[in-house]
Amino acid sequence: MGLSTRVKLWTAFALVALVIVGLVAMGVARASSYYMTVNQALAEHPKAGEVLTVSGKITPNSVVWNSATEYLQFAIQDQVGDRSLTVAYHGLRPSDFANGWPIIVTGTIEQSGMLKATNLLIKCPSKYTAQSGS
Repeated sequence: MGLSTRVKLWTAFALVALVIVGLVAMGVARASSYYMTVNQALAEHPKAGEVLTVSGKITPNSVVWNSATEYLQFAIQDQVGDRSLTVAYHGLRPSDFANGWPIIVTGTIEQSGMLKATNLLIKCPSKYTAQSGS
């Protein structure tokens, strides 16, 4: 193997290694995306069109469901419950959707300040509460 062949081989190896490191870094960055609380999201004054992932609980008595148009509107709030964010979602209503349950919502902010959701992730509160001992 001549010197030029060895240099070409190591250069190719270095490029492959850099591509692999770059792909791993992008994958980790996407997998570690976090969500904000309602108060954090509102404090940042998001602009229309901005994509947000917000965690909160479904505000009691705020749910409006129209099965004919598959339109779901509700509000979410932090555990403190001092501020709320209105969410609109077009699609099937999740079967485990209930007032007061924790939820993670991803969507874009509209000009009106409403979050137009593209994804709803409902957490079952029974999984996160301690069971009383007998």
